[in-house]
Amino acid sequence: MTKVAVIGAGPAGMIFTYALLRSGKGYDVTVYSDRTPEQWLNHCAPTGTAFHYENVIDIEKNLGMDHWHEDAFHGEGVLLDFCPHVGAERMVVAGRWPGRGAAIDQRLRVSHWLNEVESLGARLVIEAVTAERADEIAQENDLTVLAAGKGELGRLIPRDPERSVYDKPQRNLAMAICTGVTGWDHRIDLTPVKFYFFGDIGEFFWVPYTHKVAGPTWCVLFEAKPGKALDRFGDCRSGEEVVAIAKELMREFTPWDYDVVKDMQIVPDDPYAWLKGRFPPTVRQPFGRLPSGKLIMPIGDTAITFDPIGGQGGNTALRNAKFTADRVIAHGDKPFDEEWMRAVNADFWREHGWAAYTFNNILLEPLEEAGRILLSTAARSRRFANDFMIGNFPTPNNYFPYILDSQAARQLVAPYLAEIESETGAAAQAQATRE
Repeated sequence: MTKVAVIGAGPAGMIFTYALLRSGKGYDVTVYSDRTPEQWLNHCAPTGTAFHYENVIDIEKNLGMDHWHEDAFHGEGVLLDFCPHVGAERMVVAGRWPGRGAAIDQRLRVSHWLNEVESLGARLVIEAVTAERADEIAQENDLTVLAAGKGELGRLIPRDPERSVYDKPQRNLAMAICTGVTGWDHRIDLTPVKFYFFGDIGEFFWVPYTHKVAGPTWCVLFEAKPGKALDRFGDCRSGEEVVAIAKELMREFTPWDYDVVKDMQIVPDDPYAWLKGRFPPTVRQPFGRLPSGKLIMPIGDTAITFDPIGGQGGNTALRNAKFTADRVIAHGDKPFDEEWMRAVNADFWREHGWAAYTFNNILLEPLEEAGRILLSTAARSRRFANDFMIGNFPTPNNYFPYILDSQAARQLVAPYLAEIESETGAAAQAQATRE
C-alpha cells in the first residue's frame, strides 16, 4: 500500500487528499494540520478571497466535497473601472464569464473537510510541522507533498529563479469582509467582481463572498503600490480600522461609487475577518531535498504563489492539487523520484501554470500596446468583453498570444470593431432618416 503524507490542510492539501481517497486505489494517507477543525473555523483568518470560477468549483463537486456552492453568493462577471493614472478619464469594461463563480469562506470549507476526512480513510494529525519533522515524515512515506500555502515551511522548496519574475512583493495588501455594501446593480446587469485599477497607485476589488456565519457579504481587497496613495493600511490593528480607511479611499478616488460603501462595516462577531500582508509572486522548483536525502514535493500555493491581482491564485492551486493527484494515481506502484516530480511539474507548468502566472503578472505592470488594444475594444464592445477579455478569466491560456502580441491583438479585435462601426453607421442613418 502506497503511503502518502500531506503536510498542510488548506484547500489544495484537501483536494489532493480527497482525490487519492476517492480513487479507490487504497492509498494510506496521513494529513498534517497545524489547527483542529474547530480552530480552523473559529480562531483564524481566511487567507484571502479565494474566489473560484465554475470550472474549478467543479473539481470540488466531482470529488463530493461541495456542500455550499448551490446556495452561495455568486459572481457572474466583472465590472472594471480603469484609469491610467489618478484623475484621468476612466475606461469602463463589463462582461460575463462562462458559468458563475463564488468565494466560500475557506475556514468553513476546511473545517468541514477535516471533520470528515478520517471517515474516508485518512489519518489526521494535528501538529505544527517543523522542517526537521518534515524530514522525519518524508522518511516514513513513499511520497510527501507540501501544501503549506505561503507559509515559512514553503522555504523547504527552493525558488525557481528562471520562472519567478519577481524577488520581492509588488503590492502591499489589505483585506476585509464587510456587510452594508449595496452592490453595483445600478451599473451592470449581473453580480460582478468589481475592479478599480489605477495605473499609478494600485488596485482594489470587491468580491461577492459567502461568510461562514453572516452568509452573503462582500470582501474588499486593496493592492497598494508601496509608498503610493493607496498604501495606508500598514498601521491597522483591526478590521474596523481597515474598513474606515477603505471608505476614505473610496470617497477620495472613486467618488462615483462611494454610496455603495458608505454604510459598510466589518462583518460582526468575527475578529478575524480581515488581514494585511505582502509577499512576492513565486514559482518553486519541482521538489526540495531534505537533509536525509528524501524529497518533498510542493502543491497548490506552495508550488506557485500568485499576487491576488488577477484572480488566478486559488484557482490554480486547486487545479494543481487535482493535476498532481491524478498523476500520482496514474503512476501506480513506481517510485516517486526526481524524474517523476520534474515531469509532473513541467507538464502542469506547460498546460496551465505558465499562462496563469504570466497573465497575472501582466496585470502588475503598465499595460503594453497589445493590452491597451484589447482593453479599449472591450470597453467599446460588450460582446468582445464576454467572448475574450472577461470571458477568459477562468481559462487564462486563451489570452495568448494576443495579450503579448499587438499584431495578433489587432487581428483578434478587427471583426468586433467592424461590427461597432456597422452598428454606429446604421444608427446614424436611422437618426438622419427620422430627422
